[in-house]
Amino acid sequence: MPYKDELSFHVIDNLPEQLVKEGLVTKEQYAVAQVTHKSLGGDIGHILIKKGFVSESQILQFIADKLSIPFISLKDKIISPDAVKIVPIAVVQKYHLMPIEKQGSVLTVAMGDPLDLFALDEIKAIVKHDIDPVFTSKEEIDGAVRMHYRVQEGSISAMDETVEIVDYGWDGEVDGSENLEELASGTKVVSITNGIVVKAYNENASDIHIEPQQTSLRVRYRVDGLLEERLNLPKKMHLPIISRLKIMGGMDIAERRVPQDGRVRLRLVGNQVDLRLSSYPTMHGEKMVIRILIKESVIGLEGLGFSESERDKFTDIITKPHGIFLVTGPTGSGKTTTLYAALQKLNSQEKNIVSVEDPIENEIVGVSQAQVNTKAGLTFASALRSILRQDPDIIMLGEIRDRETADIAVRSAMTGHLVFSTLHTNTAIGAVMRLSDLGVEPFLVSSALLGVLSQRLVRKVCSKCKKEITPSEEQIKYLTKLGAFDKKSSAKNVVLYQGKGCKECRMSGYKGRTAIFELLAVNEKFKKLISAGVSEDELRKEARAAGIRDIQEDGIAKMLAGVTTLEEIIRVTQDD
Repeated sequence: MPYKDELSFHVIDNLPEQLVKEGLVTKEQYAVAQVTHKSLGGDIGHILIKKGFVSESQILQFIADKLSIPFISLKDKIISPDAVKIVPIAVVQKYHLMPIEKQGSVLTVAMGDPLDLFALDEIKAIVKHDIDPVFTSKEEIDGAVRMHYRVQEGSISAMDETVEIVDYGWDGEVDGSENLEELASGTKVVSITNGIVVKAYNENASDIHIEPQQTSLRVRYRVDGLLEERLNLPKKMHLPIISRLKIMGGMDIAERRVPQDGRVRLRLVGNQVDLRLSSYPTMHGEKMVIRILIKESVIGLEGLGFSESERDKFTDIITKPHGIFLVTGPTGSGKTTTLYAALQKLNSQEKNIVSVEDPIENEIVGVSQAQVNTKAGLTFASALRSILRQDPDIIMLGEIRDRETADIAVRSAMTGHLVFSTLHTNTAIGAVMRLSDLGVEPFLVSSALLGVLSQRLVRKVCSKCKKEITPSEEQIKYLTKLGAFDKKSSAKNVVLYQGKGCKECRMSGYKGRTAIFELLAVNEKFKKLISAGVSEDELRKEARAAGIRDIQEDGIAKMLAGVTTLEEIIRVTQDD
């Protein structure tokens, strides 16, 4: 097989002679190349190019014609983000290739050696697609990989100089682990570990996944809600990097058989950042997931993604003197961010606002914030009982997880306090049922509940490469089925938007996120239905009759406004 780090011209026998025969190189030029080859060695094809007798593109086009394999240039080629996501960076680097596009079950890849059958078979087995190889140059593959896989040209360790540890998560030495500590304190290990964190911070990643594989160590970042592979390190770096992170996070570096949690506070490029670390033992070693919590200004109501009418409705609910308001959605849907925005809106010298969170994601000046500490006995329920003795006006609970917390929260709302909290349910109506499942009586729910906001986060179309597109018949059919158009004729004139991909958005077509909502304000009719213990379907019918827009409908409105795409709406609402 040809050498992978250089373009090989041995895919065709006697290539130089054939170049002479076809008139691309003269006999005299070939003779000069032979003399250089005898004295200095090297590939004659590369010698012909270096001396300017023939261009690389001419040779590649000649080879492609002989092999009946298409030759393409990647310089102006639009690379499909879907194709890039399919092929791991480890395979791309190992076989020196670049995925280009995906059509059905066929994946097109550009290769320096499209006759490498072993590589083609392995790629096919990994991506579960048929492979259609095309021919291109080594340099263009390198450039495309750097752009689309965000591979650093220099060492990742060069970025670690901006990292300063403010507060370790541990108070002393870990007994019996001197060797691991020595292993984790090496200059190279510290630099690479810090570089991984800085790179994630620079890309606005919310999480870092460090995952041991059978023969390598994979590093992935969650950016705008989706995981993207960024690095593939040698397996020998696994234990040192994990040990380094454990020392930073105050975890037991000698214990690798059970899951552990840790934390550390850093200063990155002048900004304070908290890391929450979680280790998990797998068959190939410990996996580490790091949540990045940036101490930054709290987003206001205007930045959440509400329409003007929804924002007015939301403001009306949260300014009630007492009652309970819930925000629902899956993990990572921005629930805490929404509650912070509400607290920021209500924060004043006249109000005593107290919160208990797990963890505290941002500091709000003027709010008394506490963090759950299960080991010390500080749970949501125990903290809430103590908060009630702190003369609060407004209480924020990070989450209602159990019957005791739910019961105290609801009763607090009925005794003159304004309570904010979150629940893990898919819909706003589902939150009412969830409280009943936790043992809260329906008449208590109906008396205390002010409203429920259900939300999801969708990626926004990149403003730098945003373009208009005509929706396909399949998209029109899907949108019509969802009731996106009043009349079928209106579907013919609709314009959608998508990002074609640029450096600003990492060639994904998306940059940043916004929320889509379902906001349920509990009026007198809802209170009567809840108190009567009606089913979820009956409550949903009443919500639709009252004109309350569900999450999918809100998403479609934002899609038609050019904020996001249909694919994003389907991705985040397909389980609803």
